[in-house]
Parts: sequence; structure tokens; C-alpha cells
Amino acid sequence: MVSNEIYTGAGASVTLVPEMEFIISEGFGTTKGSVILLERDTTTKTTLKWTVNNSSRLVPDLYKGCMAKLEKYNASGASQDHTQTLMIKSNTEGTLVFAQNIDSDSAALWYKCTILSFGAPVYSPAAIGGKPSLLADNWLGLVSTFTAPTVTPQIKQMNLALGGTRNFGFQFNGAEDIGEASIDVSLNNGSWLYYALGKMSYSATQISSNTLNASLVDGSSYGLASNGSKIHRVEDSKILPPIDAEETLTAYKEITGYVDYTFTENNSGDLPSFTLEVTNEKGNVTDANYMVDSNREKVMSRIYTGCQVNTMTLNFEEGMEVTANISAMSRKAQNADTGYVPKRKVRTTSALKNFSSDSEDNIPYMYSDGTIKMYGQTLARVKSGNITISNNLTAQRYIGNYDRTITSAQTAGQRTYEISLVLLITDRTIWDELRKQTETDNTTGLIELEFSKSSTDKIVLKFNDYITTSVDIPFPDDKGAIEVAITASARTLDTCTYTGKWIIQG
Repeated sequence: MVSNEIYTGAGASVTLVPEMEFIISEGFGTTKGSVILLERDTTTKTTLKWTVNNSSRLVPDLYKGCMAKLEKYNASGASQDHTQTLMIKSNTEGTLVFAQNIDSDSAALWYKCTILSFGAPVYSPAAIGGKPSLLADNWLGLVSTFTAPTVTPQIKQMNLALGGTRNFGFQFNGAEDIGEASIDVSLNNGSWLYYALGKMSYSATQISSNTLNASLVDGSSYGLASNGSKIHRVEDSKILPPIDAEETLTAYKEITGYVDYTFTENNSGDLPSFTLEVTNEKGNVTDANYMVDSNREKVMSRIYTGCQVNTMTLNFEEGMEVTANISAMSRKAQNADTGYVPKRKVRTTSALKNFSSDSEDNIPYMYSDGTIKMYGQTLARVKSGNITISNNLTAQRYIGNYDRTITSAQTAGQRTYEISLVLLITDRTIWDELRKQTETDNTTGLIELEFSKSSTDKIVLKFNDYITTSVDIPFPDDKGAIEVAITASARTLDTCTYTGKWIIQG
């Protein structure tokens, strides 16, 4: 019997799951010699398998359509110098199934398996024993509005060779089109700039003596002190994502404070992706029973994988906090099956990853925290403005992705930067810049924007090679100050940095 209690907004939540390349054999496999490997099933020859337990369990079929790199070894752990990249046809809690034989040999074979990042959310040790979950306890920040991607099947209707009615004779749903997620946030960190631009490096200078090979502190993050591009988490004494045994574990130390990030442009057309987990729950669900129940009666969860930022707009206005609108294309929408544990059973905002016990870390950047430079001078009278980064993503579907609900890829097109400002002017520089035929570069001065809470929590954006595309100087109705609207198009990102406590896994 279905409960009469309805779902309400009080039980709605959305969290982020990092999508990262991870070596699943390191996390789930069997030690052979000096390496950890997955066994190929000798009967089907299309399947890699492992022993399922609370620390080695995947969400069924969530990785369908993802790519995996396989490296062949023998039973003694010796490399066979054979590598192939295959698409995952399906997966269970304890297997990865491919559409073709991994190898025709009838003997037991072993493989190092790396699932590539696009559409592949990082798994999590079971939040409730015997149930699958994802690393879905990441706070999205100060979200004011969220709209989940829409799922729109392509309806196919046709007439059959049989008369007698003016109605269609047959109809069915074709491929599913997945819409874009829309996220409006009051900006309190710089993580969205990483997803919009595509590449990240960091320097973690505030670290403890704890290392990955000795002191695994649950809930903590570990990175390379000098610099690196991947940060690992520890949950239930497991390293997420698993670290390659060939890496030096002692080099990874626990991050205890601010991290210096540098974001750069990814020109390969492949942007970093993330998963959004959207959950609705009723008010009578206890912690012990916090999972998707068989009737989807008390907890209902949807998983949107392969989300990539199509456009990001950074907004600033006098008297207001800095806000951002993120529009992200999604690759796949999957309803969580019975037993799935949303949010790793983290049910309070204050317990989510990146929510800080220091309230000053959680507050957004304010208009009063900012400085803006352009044309070689500081613009002291900017009233409002925005910066829009567009990636012009195009969804692609390829033959053999094994599911009509999956988008095979989302390729990035022409990247554009647009800067719009409303300000008060004191001279004719802006008008002169509009009439120039050539662009302005760093010899005159970059477009520079900085928003800072402190010297250890700030965002800095600098653009080069820009051209002024419009200047609107109105004739005022009154005798007050003239507000001028200008728009500039930048061709090059010079610098983008973020310093803060937010842990970005990408």
C-alpha cells in the first residue's frame, strides 16, 4: 500500500558527486605479485569480476557507456604489454561487462582496469551495510534555485498500412534528450570556474604530517604539498579515488587549510564532468532505513551523470553578493534502484563535505570585496556587471553506446568570454576604445577582476586580447550622473586563480 504522505520541498536535496578517472582494480581487486588486479571471467570472456563487500560495490548499470582502459597481466602479476580501451556495456555490483571478448584465451587472466572520467562518478564505501552509494556528500554551496535536467523522449509516431481511423497507427519513444541543469548560487568559492574552464592545478601549503600510507583520517583530503592536479579523500579508511600503487603514498599529505588553485583553459574539447544526485524524502524516514525503498514510497533519488558546464555567468551588483548562474548539460538520467543510499546517508547540510565550521568560509563574496581594472586603469565607479564563459557544447550520439538514454559525448565548441559593465565615467577613454580597429592587450592593460574575503580567500580573473563591442551612453532624463553600459569580448584568458578552503576533486 502506497503511503498517503506526499513529498514536499522540505525533503528535497541536491548534492555533487565528483567524476574522476579511477583505477577500480586498485580499490576492488586481488593482489598478484606487486600489483592489484581484476580477474576476467573464463566463461563469458567479456566480464571482469571481483568479490563484493561493503567496500567494493558499484551502483548497478550506472557506468554503462563509460570507457575503461584495460592492461593485461598474468597470474603472477607480470605485465603482458597489452592495452585496450573498451566501452562498458553494463555493470552489476561486482562485475564490469563489455560487448566483446576481452581476450580469447581460456586460461584465467588478470587486468588492471581504469574507468575514464566522463560519466563515471566516484563510488563510495557502503553507507549502510550491503547497499550501494556514491561519493555524494559534497555541498553545492549557497544554492538559491536549482532546476534538474529535463528528460524528453523523442516521440515516434507513424501511420500503418491499415485504414479505418484518422489516428496514428503506432507510436513509441525513441532516444531520450536530456536537458540542462540550471544552478543559481551566491558565490562563496571558485570551484565552478574549474568546471567552466577545464584544467586545474593546485598547491596545498597548509598540511599536516598525516600521509596516505600511514594515517588515514576519515573525512580528510590529501594532496601533494608542492603541486598537483588530483586530490584524494578518505572515507571508512578507504582512499577515494583509489591511488595507483606505483605512486608514492607518503607524498600525499592531509590538507588542513587553504589551497591555492590555478585554473587554465582545456583546449581538447573534453571538459571535466560531475554528477548531480537529486533526492526527495518523506519526513518519517529513519537513519537506519535511509535508502531507496522497494516502492519508491519514502525515498526517491535520481542520478544525473556526465554534467558539463555549458555556460557560466558571474554577476556582481552594488549592494549585493556575487552570484553565479551555471547551466550544465547532462549525459544520462538514471533512477536509483532499490537499496541505493543517497548522500552517503549524510542528512544535514553542516555535515556535507566543504561545509565549514567557520561561518566566514561559507559566506559569499560581496560587491564591496571587488576591484575591477580595464584599459590600464582601475574602474572605481562600476555599479554592476557580469562575465559570461560559454563553451558551446554539442551533444553527440555514436553507434554502439548500448542504451538509447545515453549521450555518447558532449564536445566543446568555440569558447567565448563576454564582459558587461554598467559604470559612471569621468573621461572619453571607453568611447575611444570602441572606435579602435584593433584589440587591447596587456601592453595597455588587462581586464582584471578580483573578489576577496581576505588575503587567503579570493578569486582573481584576468583577460587579455579584448575588444570593446558596444558602448551605450544615454542622454539622461534628469541632471544626475550618466550610467554607461559597455560590453567587451575577450579572446584570451590570461590568469584565473582561486585561494580558499574548498576541496575540488577533479
